[in-house]
Amino acid sequence: MLQEDFFSSLMEKVDDVIWAVAYPHLQLEYLNPAAACVFGRPIQAFMEDSQLWLSIVHPDDRDDVAASHDRLLQQGQVERRYRVLRPDGEVVWIHDRAWLMRGAGAEPLRLFGIARDVTREMTEQQRLNSTLMLHRRFMESAPDPIFLIKVLPEGDFVFRYNNPAHRQQTGIPLEALRDQTPDTLLDATQAAAVKAHYRECVRLKRPVQYEERLDMPAGLRDWQTLLVPVEDTAGNVIELVGVARDITPLKEAERESRGAFVALDQLLQASPVVIYECQPTYELVPTYVSSSVERLFGYARSELLGHSVWHAMIHPDDATLVLAKVKAMLAGEGPIQLNYRLRHREGHYLRVQSEKRLISDEAGCPLKVVGALLDISHSYRLSQRLEKLAQQLPGFIYQYQLFPDGKACFPYASHTSLEIYGVPPEELADSDEAAFQAIHPDDQPRVKDAIETSAATLSHWQCEYRVMQAQGDPLWVEGSAMPERLEDGSVLWHGYIADVSERKRLQLELEASEARFRRLATLDMLTGAPNRRHFMQCFDAELSRVKRHGVDTCLVMFDADHFKRINDTFGHAAGDEVLKALVAAGQEQLRTADILGRLGGEEFAILLPDTSFDGAMEIAERFRQAIAALQVASGDASIRLTISLGVAAVRAHDSPDSAMERADKALYLAKTQGRDRVCHEGEVTSDVTID
Repeated sequence: MLQEDFFSSLMEKVDDVIWAVAYPHLQLEYLNPAAACVFGRPIQAFMEDSQLWLSIVHPDDRDDVAASHDRLLQQGQVERRYRVLRPDGEVVWIHDRAWLMRGAGAEPLRLFGIARDVTREMTEQQRLNSTLMLHRRFMESAPDPIFLIKVLPEGDFVFRYNNPAHRQQTGIPLEALRDQTPDTLLDATQAAAVKAHYRECVRLKRPVQYEERLDMPAGLRDWQTLLVPVEDTAGNVIELVGVARDITPLKEAERESRGAFVALDQLLQASPVVIYECQPTYELVPTYVSSSVERLFGYARSELLGHSVWHAMIHPDDATLVLAKVKAMLAGEGPIQLNYRLRHREGHYLRVQSEKRLISDEAGCPLKVVGALLDISHSYRLSQRLEKLAQQLPGFIYQYQLFPDGKACFPYASHTSLEIYGVPPEELADSDEAAFQAIHPDDQPRVKDAIETSAATLSHWQCEYRVMQAQGDPLWVEGSAMPERLEDGSVLWHGYIADVSERKRLQLELEASEARFRRLATLDMLTGAPNRRHFMQCFDAELSRVKRHGVDTCLVMFDADHFKRINDTFGHAAGDEVLKALVAAGQEQLRTADILGRLGGEEFAILLPDTSFDGAMEIAERFRQAIAALQVASGDASIRLTISLGVAAVRAHDSPDSAMERADKALYLAKTQGRDRVCHEGEVTSDVTID
């Protein structure tokens, strides 16, 4: 059987606070050493004061803790969570479990318990709650429909939430959606299609985008939906977040376009663009090509329709990238835009810009691929010339496009993007993500805010920020661009980014120098305390606050006793060291808001904002005691110092001179009464005058 000293040793070593209180007098019987660390007070203090524990409980929690004592006596055990205040002002969250021990006759003998510091847990919980609240506010205010789906362990799906935009556009209120499954909310066909998308997202564990047509209470609508999986710490998908967009007008336009196909073909004969349809397969065998193809590329339509010739027409150096994007489109990842070389029938290559889109039927089955080809050979040659010109410039020339869905890219970027962002233009053409990752984390929000403001107002964008470098200090750059809104709702900026690191370095050095000079102009060169001029400026400002708000403020005047004797005995150098030590020791006794200034020689003043008269007297006395305990080394000798202080309250009708005169008279009284003391203005009689 384990010995009693084993349990005693165990309780002495655990991090949790273990306590025991005798009943009914509630005298503390035992408190393990962990209490001193958690509560910031010695164990003996709790032993001597039975009310100390309750007195350090946060005022907002004290009544609940006191009430839990009655529940403990009634129920035999309680579990509570409350805050305590440490002497340093830190707030500590405590999780306390307490039990009642009864004697053989069921009479209460003692209370005992275990208390644990759960501050970190509570802080994390509060942070998490704040984050969740921000997410909820975002969803509530988002213009796009958003809905949440709980993924059950058995693979079923349950709707949890839809935002106001979803309720309005679908006609389904939150009460009708919550806790419903696709099978109970939709008809069988729609439910099966929806669950297939949900399962795919869960299986892939990555966002999935698709289009669907649903018959909702608000009507039959077409939707483009993005599903985002949410995983738990074990990597299991526990929730899906859906963001939908009503694309009914677009889908209706597509359906109407089928009926106008012939008329469109006639209109396209004079178009500089080649329009085509292909089978939805990797070979992209054409089923329709506008007649402009012969004029632009030299091929008769009969040579292309029904033949697998497109792969052979792509320039070998472009084929890998182009065909990879085609595979992604056929896999359902959305439309693609291509820029590549296509062979003319006569054998030379033309630079073309192409867009392809996969068209599916209402059931989601691929129908065809539609696209367009535009010969951009001339503009490409011009852009090449521009690129050569850009290479001669010290900065980065670019176009930046922000789309309505929030995605962005650089349609054009000169090769100096490598010098600025460390990213090649080809990567920037697909996404701006790499460029933003290169921006210093502290500057990213400011750059994004400036872009959003420029996009909203179509105003000139100008921003100065840092770009992280693989080696060395960050690069300071300055960007300038003019925006224009395009027909698709996107915003396109034409701009220039330059390296301004050297200018920024000089600017920062100048600002630092100015700050040093401003500081030197306000401080006493010997002691580092505010000089008389700066102290009086602070006094004027505080006096205005007293007159405007009626706050309590006090003034303390003091000087070193027999300071001339110190100079005569130990020398002026030692006297200077005494003054510096006096200021350093004195400032340790003051609060951040208090101002200690040197008025001249050994004369000083202290301004005490938001301080009552009694509080000022306590501070002055504490200040006096600290200086009296001070010893300043001078060679082999040790210099002791005392000060005399005068305290006066600052009144609304005061001027700086009148308040200082009253404090000075109190100081003089302290001198005449023997020095090394604190006197206040109330002790000064009318016959006291200052020599």
